[in-house]
Amino acid sequence: MSSRLIRWMSGVATALSMLAAAPAECAVTVILTRHAEKAESASADPPLSAAGKRRAELLATMLAPAGVSAIYATDARRTQETAQPLARLTRLPVTRIEVDRPAELVQAIRQRQSGVVVVVGHSDTVPAIISALGGPAVRIEEGDYDNLFVMALSEHEPSIVRLHYRPNQAAGALSKNSASAAERRAHVMKIKFVRSGGLAGMPGLNVEGTVDLGDPEAKVTSDGAKYQRNLTEPEAQQLRTAVDPAAMSRAKSAVSSGSAARDAYQYDIAVTTSDGKTQNVTLNAAGGQDLGKAAPGLGQLVQWIDQEAQRIKEHRLGNR
Repeated sequence: MSSRLIRWMSGVATALSMLAAAPAECAVTVILTRHAEKAESASADPPLSAAGKRRAELLATMLAPAGVSAIYATDARRTQETAQPLARLTRLPVTRIEVDRPAELVQAIRQRQSGVVVVVGHSDTVPAIISALGGPAVRIEEGDYDNLFVMALSEHEPSIVRLHYRPNQAAGALSKNSASAAERRAHVMKIKFVRSGGLAGMPGLNVEGTVDLGDPEAKVTSDGAKYQRNLTEPEAQQLRTAVDPAAMSRAKSAVSSGSAARDAYQYDIAVTTSDGKTQNVTLNAAGGQDLGKAAPGLGQLVQWIDQEAQRIKEHRLGNR
């Protein structure tokens, strides 16, 4: 890899990380780009060209580590195809927006409290959205596909950085290799949990469940599938990102595995990733209070299990 390409990738990463950090100063970061190169076609809705597909893969490689929380693209084929590689790596859906209704997108962005939002639009809609969000007037020429605008929205005047990314042969190889590595990275696909104990182990209070984090649907089942609930996409994504199998190993030694207090719950958790490996941990910590330093994600999972256990118990009472 050339030193020039390394410096270019480093500069992009640095700019993105600076604007995505410091939530107190920047509540929402919006990354906007025009769709990649479109193919020569008589169709009114052309697909991407081969060069456009390479650019879309590179865009995904650049933005996947930025903590993206939402992806928007117009309903045109070329914008959807530009956004799909990023959606695949981040396991996020692409929310479709009508090309002639950018005001609805602006409203949706302004309603968000935090996060990194990626918008894939057109040479006319991207400048319009930037202006509507309080940014300066920008222009994208018809032949320009390499613009990447990063806006930091806060209570004060928004700031914006204009970047350019141009995949070459080396960058194309980097994108392909990085994307393949990211796709091979093990994702959490299933979580099994058993919460036992509480009130000195009173019978009937134990709760077990299985969370299937598949695509396109994610759901939790319990009581022999008598209880089923589909998870919202934000809820499923929260569980995927909260559970780090590697942190579970650290938690085994960092969190006491001795006898639980008389009225404390015990949590038996098994996490299976897409590579077929399963990591197990048993926690004797009421409500996850002892997990903050050992494994914050597990602490969030324990809190979620407590909430889901209450739903399961209410379902049991309603079906007596």
